[in-house]
Amino acid sequence: MLTINGRLDKYMDTINNISSDVQELARFADDLMKRDKDADKAIEDFLVKMSSFFDVDVIVIKEKSENGAVIKCTYEWSRKSFLQLQGLERRFLEKVWDEWEERYRKGGGVYKYYRGEVCPIILIHYRETESLIQIPVYNGKELVACVDFVDSVRRREWTDDEVSAMKYICSYIYKEMFLKRTPRRDQEALKQKLDRDMLTKLPKRDRFLKKVNGSIVKDDGSKYAIISSDIANFKYINEKYGYNTGDLLLRKLAGTIYLKINGIISCCREYSDIFLLAVRVPLEYGNDEVKAMVDNCNNAFLEDIRSITEDTNIAINSGFAFVGDHDITVEEAITGATAARKTAKEMALFNMSRCCAYEPSMIANKARTIELIASCDRALEKNEFMVYLQPKVLCRSYVIVGAEALIRWRKPDGSFVYPDEFIPAFESNGCVRKTDYFVYESVFKYLKERIDKGLFCVPISMNVSRIHLFNNRFVEFIGELLDKYRIPTNLIEFELTESICLEGLPSVAYTVQWLRQKNIKISIDDFGSGYSSLEVLTRLPINVLKLDKVFMKDFLNDKEKIIISSVVEMARLLGLEVICEGVEEDIQRIFLLESSCEMLQGYVFSKPETMEDFSKKLEREYRDSQMRALV
Repeated sequence: MLTINGRLDKYMDTINNISSDVQELARFADDLMKRDKDADKAIEDFLVKMSSFFDVDVIVIKEKSENGAVIKCTYEWSRKSFLQLQGLERRFLEKVWDEWEERYRKGGGVYKYYRGEVCPIILIHYRETESLIQIPVYNGKELVACVDFVDSVRRREWTDDEVSAMKYICSYIYKEMFLKRTPRRDQEALKQKLDRDMLTKLPKRDRFLKKVNGSIVKDDGSKYAIISSDIANFKYINEKYGYNTGDLLLRKLAGTIYLKINGIISCCREYSDIFLLAVRVPLEYGNDEVKAMVDNCNNAFLEDIRSITEDTNIAINSGFAFVGDHDITVEEAITGATAARKTAKEMALFNMSRCCAYEPSMIANKARTIELIASCDRALEKNEFMVYLQPKVLCRSYVIVGAEALIRWRKPDGSFVYPDEFIPAFESNGCVRKTDYFVYESVFKYLKERIDKGLFCVPISMNVSRIHLFNNRFVEFIGELLDKYRIPTNLIEFELTESICLEGLPSVAYTVQWLRQKNIKISIDDFGSGYSSLEVLTRLPINVLKLDKVFMKDFLNDKEKIIISSVVEMARLLGLEVICEGVEEDIQRIFLLESSCEMLQGYVFSKPETMEDFSKKLEREYRDSQMRALV
């Protein structure tokens, strides 16, 4: 048996019948290591020799990171330079590695792939090649690397002798060449720690930008998208489950991104729970295709963590922008994707999609949002906000039985800022808490003044923004108002949107229970707007079901009428009051009456009006009712 400086004999003993050609190849590797002080250079030169020896077009060496979460293409030789994989990193969940090692066991210690077969995600960049054999490399029992031998034009039936030779040479590379890189790799490991987020092991933002900009400059026509994602209410998740669970969710999201999204150039955790990723997508991809890709990834993550957060509905907000669209750069695309993500977060408040494509108007909208938020405190100080009341009436007689309090913003010049513009802006940063408290106190004060004057009163409902449900300040404030104004609690009602109730926040149940203990009515607003769930009707002690205005359109077909009638009947059997909002035509009122819906709210009777005008209407009705009683 030949030896090379006494080293090869320990490898020859492990594999029988090693040919003299293979021994000569090993001798060549040993000579390279003697000649080159740079072990990396020696390995790269050896790949050229190996490609000729095994008659292949491509050889790629992939190594696992120390924590096993990342595989990186560390060396590559390609006859036609068509792959350019060196430096490419992919992140995989631990179960993927377990599955991959099972493939090796089933394949006799190697893995073979041929064109037309289902291509595993770890080999996705080879799917157009004809033949591939992958040789695993072990350090003891631990899988540390693998070597891909690719024939891009022929279907190769690799012989046992070839496979044995490949195993032998790959083992030699690791044990006699890789170990020489230790000093330089220690320096690289330190640099990796400085360049990477310690929690997720993802690149930091600067490295992400460098990688993305470099990849796009080199490319010759692919399409690129920047995606920004965050975990909704992540602060609440940390507070409820603890920071260890929060960290676990961040690591799982990072892993799911790499597992479920193809064409990733790079991904980073920008800060907190916000992730950025750059992907290369086919030229024909538009908003719908990218949205479907992102939704698929987000849904896979949510399914994966269901057992961890089973009593809380977690959600992902995402936005994306195409590099080059509207002539935007990578940095501008990040800004656009961030704006789209924030828009998705605001849209979710109205039961809409949590994934949005960037539009140039979003930046202008963001500037408008900042302007509105900056004006909130001044507008409160100068009494620019007003509370309007919209009557709730009986379908049969138009008798006023209640009202809903709605905020309006009238500027000094007499113009109005519409609620659908300023309320989402205020919800985005917490200003809505101040305006809601203004509405609540205005209603309590209004009712107190009428009671003190001996005037007729009807219950008034007020909306509860979701921000109030993340701490106990809301119930504390209502308690303070009850102590201050001493009004009967049967004159107070609070409306929670159905989507808030479905989030499963423990504070929702606590808030509802506290209000019911005070004999304050609870209504579910916007029922049927897209998040309908019978669970809400049975889980929470609500009093009123408020049908969304989506039910009230110009023409209702027979099926839609059956649905509405069934919902009304179901609510009646559950002992709930039912009111339908958005009623604008008398024909709609008649249908509701036929369906046994007793109350309505809408322009068919009255638009929202000032407290003064509502009071006049209420007093006229009271006088009319007194006259009817005398007759």
